[in-house]
Amino acid sequence: MANILLTPITLWSGFDDSLPVGEFVLREREEDGALLRAVRFGGREAGDGRVNIFALFGRPAGGESCPALLILPDASLTADEQLVLRFVRKGYAVLMPDYRGEWYGCEEHTVYPPSIEYANKAKAGRHFDHADPTARETSWYEWTALARYCIRFLLENCPGAKVGVVGLKAGGDIAFQLAATSGELACAIPVCAGGWRAYRGLNKFGEAGELKMDDERYRFLAGTDAQAYAQHAKCPVLMLCSTNDENFDADRAFDTFARINPEMEKTFYFAARYNGCIGNTGLNDLDLFIDKYLKRREVFIPSPAEIVIEEDGDEELVARVRFDGNGEVTYCEVFMAEDNADSASRDWSRCPLKREEADGAQIFRLDAYEKASRVFAFAKAKYSCGFAVSSKIAVKRIEKRYANFTHASRVLYSSTAKFDSFVIDRSPENLLADCFLIGDSLPVRMIQGPCGIEGIYSSYGLKLYRINDIRFRPKEGALLKFDLYGKEPSTITISVCVRKGGAEERFSCNLRLSGGEVWSAHVLNAKDFKSAENKSLPGFSEAKYIAFSSASEVAINNLLWL
Repeated sequence: MANILLTPITLWSGFDDSLPVGEFVLREREEDGALLRAVRFGGREAGDGRVNIFALFGRPAGGESCPALLILPDASLTADEQLVLRFVRKGYAVLMPDYRGEWYGCEEHTVYPPSIEYANKAKAGRHFDHADPTARETSWYEWTALARYCIRFLLENCPGAKVGVVGLKAGGDIAFQLAATSGELACAIPVCAGGWRAYRGLNKFGEAGELKMDDERYRFLAGTDAQAYAQHAKCPVLMLCSTNDENFDADRAFDTFARINPEMEKTFYFAARYNGCIGNTGLNDLDLFIDKYLKRREVFIPSPAEIVIEEDGDEELVARVRFDGNGEVTYCEVFMAEDNADSASRDWSRCPLKREEADGAQIFRLDAYEKASRVFAFAKAKYSCGFAVSSKIAVKRIEKRYANFTHASRVLYSSTAKFDSFVIDRSPENLLADCFLIGDSLPVRMIQGPCGIEGIYSSYGLKLYRINDIRFRPKEGALLKFDLYGKEPSTITISVCVRKGGAEERFSCNLRLSGGEVWSAHVLNAKDFKSAENKSLPGFSEAKYIAFSSASEVAINNLLWL
């Protein structure tokens, strides 16, 4: 039994999702034209009882027919009422189940029979990331089986409607399994997901070596990991990923995309400088995609951009970007990073456009550091239809000197760079389902302070990974200097995350600003930063990132080493 290798086809062949769902309404209310219900219904039969599914179900009030959307949260979260309402107000019937099961402090949850108690995320153990003895005895099998019954629920409550699935993080891995095993989906959108869970901790371009394979790893890769399901997708797929995702190697994202069944329409978008969440551009893509496949609207879906890193005729290092010729490109951006094999902590900076060629290709300068050994780059393009797409992350080893090489710099940030390099420092409290920004306002913006000088600010908080780039590494004993502006009295927390020996530790310093129309200069040394145990930061040389957060508006400018 332990050596049975189940593939997506053999694992799900003959799966029975024909049992009646038997919906029971726990409570119901109407809000701003949306009808919202908390419901329970039946899932698969496990031998010692059926799975008892808890979910939130919403639809536009009035009873008119509408397309249906299944939203799957991350494995550690449950149904999010505000996210359900967001899509209901856009004209969808929405079902968002709880599949994590028993959870501390949560009374309403899905109940799994004792024989499959590992489907409860809190009790999953090895069943979460190992296939013991087969892929059928995993949490993922049970979660996908639950989602199959969620599709049944939507088909019964929305007869004749098209059904799509949006999966967030772990829910995105489930969405890949659904896209391959259910013939009743019109589209699938995995968000911040893309498989390769067996490769966690092994960066694609890192030096940690290859995955150590044994029978169990083969079983997990063949029957559980999302990339194994991509090639079997039976519906159009939109992949939405973030470049600085701490839970996923962004370099592998396009590998999964490339495996998606080529007979299905598919496209891809990177949220540049986001960590495990999607900005408003990606969310707009999602809206357009489901409008096309669930509401039957005419929407042009561009193919991903194509990017090649090469040497230009004047010995400059450049990126050549090509686009889908069926659409009109309104703008294109190219982002570059150097050397860092850990995609989550890369400093992605915008690259200047060098020229546009007669065939429509655009050439961007990659002004790499003179001592860099490898350069990464990707492009994103927006079309006149409003849809944005990205390219893969291209990589090139640097084996010669180029005319546009640059030197080391002490300047980590200046407002002349506007939004360049900062990543929003997300937290679950200020995101919908820990994945989508709340509201349509810009998450990062420039604030004008005294003397017409601008600084950068985000209500989400800001992270700067540039501090760990070889080009910007400080010398021994360096001091960190920066300017702050806060019109009102406030406190700002500056934190430095240090990574050493695989472990991470955060050191923080709180600064109190008195307010007023003045930029205040600050200089900190490593000992000004303390850990939770009041231990001093030993130095900046092992820093992974520096973060800024404040409850009120505090702008940052002129961040540099002394």
